[in-house]
This record gives sequence, structure tokens and C-alpha cells, in this order.
Amino acid sequence: MKYFTKICGVTELEDLKEICELKVSAIGFNRDLNSPRLVSLEFLNAAANYLNEEICPVIVFVNESRNGVLEAAKPFKRPILQFHGDEDEKFCSSFDLPYIKAISMNESDYLNKMNSFETSFAILLDSGNKFIRGGTGETFDWKLIPKEMNSKIIIAGGLNSNNISSLLEVYQPFGIDVASGVESKPGKKDILEINKLLEKINEKEKTN
Repeated sequence: MKYFTKICGVTELEDLKEICELKVSAIGFNRDLNSPRLVSLEFLNAAANYLNEEICPVIVFVNESRNGVLEAAKPFKRPILQFHGDEDEKFCSSFDLPYIKAISMNESDYLNKMNSFETSFAILLDSGNKFIRGGTGETFDWKLIPKEMNSKIIIAGGLNSNNISSLLEVYQPFGIDVASGVESKPGKKDILEINKLLEKINEKEKTN
């Protein structure tokens, strides 16, 4: 089994260049104005030159305007949009691009929200809340992960090389999303930690 593995919150071109040499499925860029991992439009334009055809750029938004989404997506040939705010399915699907909808597992109505985005490329389950949408470094209760669901599930929230094997022992999600778990500080990626994480994931891919 091959997992969709995403390294999110990249903020430095030097890190981006090194990550592009690794076997990851996607690299995420954050456009949430309240995030310590926020990148500029100028950075996105530069980043587009580094990505190869095997890695998907994922642009993360929180209640962004339509024009803001289009502007950020423009530099990339085949971006995936990721919505972490209060966006509805009509808005998310209106760009004719694949999208990921993030759902906070700390909200009581998470199941209803998960089932409200049938057009999504995937549903991302995270530990955020209305104040901090993602990148909290905290895990949620994995027992809440639905055993059966039509949508592809991506797990986020506090994942790192120390706990990823425990998750994959029990669950086989479509994807894995990591940000703070492979950082030395917010936005600064630790390439050694990314490699450790990928090694653990690769071990599970061989046995699952």
C-alpha cells in the first residue's frame, strides 16, 4: 500500500529544494494570514520552479476570497487546493481543481461535515479548532477515525517519526500530512526528521 504523503508548511526555498529530492506525494504552502507558516505570492511563484511532475503542490487556505484562491493557485500547473476554514462544498468545488477539505476532530459535528464534501479529492482530519486551524503539533483521538467512509482520508495533527508507526499499525488512511512534526521551528523543516518519518512510512507500506 502506498500512502499519499504530504509535507506541509514549507516556507524556505532551500528546504523546498531538498524535499523535492525525496519521495513525497505533495508539498503544502500556507496562505492563512494567521499562520506562522504563511508564504507570500512571490514565494509561490518561485516555488513553482522547483516542483517536479511527481510532486503535487497543495495550497492551504482559511476563509480566503475567491480572487485570493485564484491568485495563489496561478503559478502552478496542477495544484490541489486545501480548505481549512468554514468553506462549503459549493465554494470548494467552484474552482474546477481537486481540493482537500480539512475537518477538525475537536468539533462535535465532525461526522456531518465529513459527509458534506462528496466532491473532494480527500478529507483531512486534523486537531485544529476555530482559533488555530492546523499545525498545532497535537494529535486527536485516533479512535474517532471512521472505519468506513466513501471519501479518501488524510490524517494530520501531531504526527512525527515517533508516533507514525503506531497510527499505521491500526489504520490505513489514504494519506498522511505532517508539518510541525518535522520542524526545528515553525516553517523551518528538519530534513533529517523528514527522512526518519519517510523511512517509517516506507516500512509500513511494505508490510500493509
